[in-house]
Amino acid sequence: MSSARWAARRFGMLLCMLPGLLLLVTGCAPQPVTVTREPVTLRLVAAASCRPLLERAAEAYEAARPWVTTEYQVFNTTVAEDILREGGAEVAFLSWLWDGGGDGEPPLWTERFARDGVAVIVHPELPLAEVGLSQLREIFLGRLQTRDGVAFVVVSRQSGSGTRAAFERIALGGESATLNAVVVPTSESMLEFVANTPGAIGYVSTERLDDSVRMLAIDGVLPTDETIAEGRYPLWRPLYLASQGEPTGEAREFAQWLLRGGISDDSGEAVGD
Repeated sequence: MSSARWAARRFGMLLCMLPGLLLLVTGCAPQPVTVTREPVTLRLVAAASCRPLLERAAEAYEAARPWVTTEYQVFNTTVAEDILREGGAEVAFLSWLWDGGGDGEPPLWTERFARDGVAVIVHPELPLAEVGLSQLREIFLGRLQTRDGVAFVVVSRQSGSGTRAAFERIALGGESATLNAVVVPTSESMLEFVANTPGAIGYVSTERLDDSVRMLAIDGVLPTDETIAEGRYPLWRPLYLASQGEPTGEAREFAQWLLRGGISDDSGEAVGD
């Protein structure tokens, strides 16, 4: 057999073997690895004034990490903290930090994550658009009871409310509202009572405001996103992320995500304060 014919035959044999060799090489090449995440449940608890932020955070976090399911409860700040300490939640959204804990209770891990204003609200027909901080104190302590012939009906929150604690610390110098004040249990009941009671004046987190009541300017400043973020509106308080000790596991992932600005600032709030 001539060398030319032998070379042609070998070339033909190689062409026949080529598809098999390609399949072999492809089969040996590294293939992308698909990792299936184990489902995780993250338990959250929040003060009522933090509820809108909690709901936004839970929805956005589940969208970013679809293997995570969030479960949450909403109470006043005192109950929310108790549930956290008792192990009923990994992370809490708190609207106030009390001075010291109970006997033998270790301090919580806390980080500020936002600012919230405490709006002074009145019945829509109350002939009052602005009040000074000193005058506001006189009204809530029961020393100033009427104005322009209208009697004030002072409305306050139950003990255990972080919004009440913030209001009394900032506006009332640490004193409690007059004993004649109407005391309501929730932000919803505060809004409902003030909206339906002529002469009523109360307070509520700016996160819970609605159109049924009218806000008052304090010393000429209304509680807007800008004035709260800049600290020009005097009745503001930080909101806190809390856990028992430094968070671990999914709680740590959530805390880091939130503190890096995980929820977009659609409303202009100082998220990540």
